Amino acid sequence: MLTQKEIEVLELRAKELTQIEVSKKLGISQAAVSNFEKNALRKIREARQTLEEAKRLGLK
Repeated sequence: MLTQKEIEVLELRAKELTQIEVSKKLGISQAAVSNFEKNALRKIREARQTLEEAKRLGLK
């Protein structure tokens, strides 16, 4: 599950803001933005893999 901060970062990045712009807007470091983004994308990728595996196994 994504944290609120991860969602905020992804929403702002989807609006094509740079990591530096996001960091200024949220009042956090660029490194923190990078970590939130990286963790969120990893969670999304893992969730997709889980859904694909469940589908392959015939689970609903």
